[in-house]
Amino acid sequence: MMRTVTALEALNGATRPIVFAAGAFDGVHLGHQAVLAEARRRASALGGEAWALTFDPHPMKVLRPDRAPALITSTPHRLRLLAETGVDGVALLPFDAFFAEQEPEAFIARVCAAVPTLRAMVVGANWTFGRRARGNVDLLRALAAQHGFDVAAMAGLEWGGQPISSTRIRQAVASGDLAAARAMLGRPFSMYGTVVHGAKLGRVLGYPTANVDPHNEVRPPPGIYACWTRVEQRTYPSASFLTAHPDPRKGPPDVVEVHLLDATLDLYDHDIDVCFVSKLRDEERYDTLDALKAQIGRDLAAARAVLAEHPPE
Repeated sequence: MMRTVTALEALNGATRPIVFAAGAFDGVHLGHQAVLAEARRRASALGGEAWALTFDPHPMKVLRPDRAPALITSTPHRLRLLAETGVDGVALLPFDAFFAEQEPEAFIARVCAAVPTLRAMVVGANWTFGRRARGNVDLLRALAAQHGFDVAAMAGLEWGGQPISSTRIRQAVASGDLAAARAMLGRPFSMYGTVVHGAKLGRVLGYPTANVDPHNEVRPPPGIYACWTRVEQRTYPSASFLTAHPDPRKGPPDVVEVHLLDATLDLYDHDIDVCFVSKLRDEERYDTLDALKAQIGRDLAAARAVLAEHPPE
């Protein structure tokens, strides 16, 4: 089971070699997964442990909040995805203005002092660290030679002739290009969030929905989608509705309505993961509840057809 610590000093008593994979890891996309896989490979060769070294919140939320990116994954979602990569643990370091003022040399010295069994760090080739992002791979290699650990800098992966990046994935999701997002993530884009109380109109219509308050900040365009919804360790076929005209009675303005096709569950206050497979249609308005109910029936039939061709991953 993956461990999570919020202070490097928690690893001070480690007896096995430690290999860190360092990065922000927003989205845990295929490029991130390559960095994490190399850390696991090196740790296995050393008979040690592979740990992700990352930060909370995203550094840009502190350094340039006005320019901080919308997040693909919240911290709980990111931790869940990191666990699925097979790392032994995550060092989730609180990032604040004081942390940001550390010179890169001081940060690496702190890491080495806190984790005496550190044997290697694996990073993306463009990874930066320390005050004003002055630290880069060349400086990391020089510091590693001083402190006695190895460095592996992974070249970025490409898709569609360009490097895979969290920025490209955000753009793909926001524009509704779920196929591109899936290709770069290595899995369908998903929204992870908490089920909250709503107006319960779906129940009146005979199609009860779970109203999900998503933790992440990136979302597809409004419309009806075929989805697979993960609840704990099970996955359910479902359809979801994202609206551009939120109803304040249904909770937060970005709430996502999800109808499980073959199950009726009490999901209030549960965290669930809604994986978007394909858009079925745009959002529309209906003059009567009967017309809306008839359209929902057609939407669910369309969702079943799509999901039959795209099993859960």
